[in-house]
Amino acid sequence: MRLTDEKARRLTRLIWRDRARRWLPVIAMVLVLAGAFAFMTELQIGRIDRTVDVKVHEGTVLDVKHAASRGAAVLHVHLDDGRDIDALSALRLAPAAGAHVVINEGRHASGRLTYDVVRFSE
Repeated sequence: MRLTDEKARRLTRLIWRDRARRWLPVIAMVLVLAGAFAFMTELQIGRIDRTVDVKVHEGTVLDVKHAASRGAAVLHVHLDDGRDIDALSALRLAPAAGAHVVINEGRHASGRLTYDVVRFSE
């Protein structure tokens, strides 16, 4: 049995209306959740203490204060300019005492200084 053109159009409209009734609330919920995620992310980004300046220093590791299992460690380092600082090392191998390393000194917008071990010095 063949449908007339008018009945086929009505049936197609009913099918699409049913699909819309089923999927539009799901799509709307996904869009609302994506908007909420974007809003929360933007709030967190606004609170970041941005790095405004980075200086590179060389130094000698005096001792390892705290070493984690995956190589991350807090090192006590004597910089070439005479300062003693604590630096975070995320290198795969934690430098031993006496190793020469390159340190990035990051100055943040709040005035805070952070020190990160970049690599072993040559």
